[in-house]
Amino acid sequence: MELSTAGLVSLLATGVAQAQPKANSGRAPRKKILVLGGTNFVGPAVVETAIANGHEVTLFNRGITRPYLFPDIEKLRGDRSLDQTDLSALEGSRRWDAVIDVWPEQSGLVEQTARLLQGRTDYYFFCSSIAVYTDFSRAGITEEASTHVNDPGWYGGEKAVAEQIVKELYPGAYGVSRSHAVLGPRDDGASFHYWLRKLALEDEVLAPGTGLDPVQFVDVRDLAAWIIDGIEQKSVGIHNICGSADPLRFREFLEGARSAIGSQARLTWVDPDFLRREQGVRSFSDMPLWAPLDEDAGFYQINGAKSLAAGVSYRPIADTARAAWRWYSSYNFRGTSFPVGGLGLSRQRELEVLKAWHALS
Repeated sequence: MELSTAGLVSLLATGVAQAQPKANSGRAPRKKILVLGGTNFVGPAVVETAIANGHEVTLFNRGITRPYLFPDIEKLRGDRSLDQTDLSALEGSRRWDAVIDVWPEQSGLVEQTARLLQGRTDYYFFCSSIAVYTDFSRAGITEEASTHVNDPGWYGGEKAVAEQIVKELYPGAYGVSRSHAVLGPRDDGASFHYWLRKLALEDEVLAPGTGLDPVQFVDVRDLAAWIIDGIEQKSVGIHNICGSADPLRFREFLEGARSAIGSQARLTWVDPDFLRREQGVRSFSDMPLWAPLDEDAGFYQINGAKSLAAGVSYRPIADTARAAWRWYSSYNFRGTSFPVGGLGLSRQRELEVLKAWHALS
């Protein structure tokens, strides 16, 4: 790919309405859960799911990102950053049944908190990424595949090191999710929004390749459900969380999203060689979430059999697209112009490529 694997995976990175507390259904005892972070993207979905399942949640964060969320739950203030760390609110003898770490990308910050809470929680869950894997050239990557544990200093390497730290500090009492692209409500990244915005607002949308290239994603609400279920069951180990066992093709991905948001846009599928070699259109960078099989065959063919056997469930693309677009629209993302953060084609460039393609027919 034009974009390096390190850069690509670092870009991967829930219901909009806050869940209302309900009586615990009896499937698991009520637990005291400490969420590190909890107000950005994955965090709110985790908190909503925990509350809906009847658990007691405490948040530890800076109080900067969406501080208005969850006004009725306890909030501890502090900071986890390389230049300013304040964990004083977590010091002492207080215990929690489980800790969920959805915050830093730096392994050193994970180690600080994990060590501080050692002996004061029965279970530590760390949100990781498929970015930890070293080789995407072949399909079927399992949890036993080689990782960047000896290659710190960038997103995938830091995640791999953090996983190892949590595993060593909490033997037999830890969970790790290696997620693929996480999509859904509260995702303010450019990748999925690029497609939703174009489908909603344009008459014709350039779609890359034949539509047969695979794509994997997980809805943030399904990831949250997996995390809370892991806490309730005290599931130990590392799991790939990467979507349904049935392969999802890019055509199904875009058409499913189009139908879900009521779009009338026409998808024009353009030959991949024409895009890349004649027009200089880059996979993933210019066409977000598109990773052709002839570039990194394994990137969107991660093996998720272990988590599926353990009971993970995934909703269809239509549900994710509908919820994501509802959230995007409510925050007036329609005014965004692309590219954002280097992702996506501008409308002018897209029209130029489409004109060149149509001229060949």
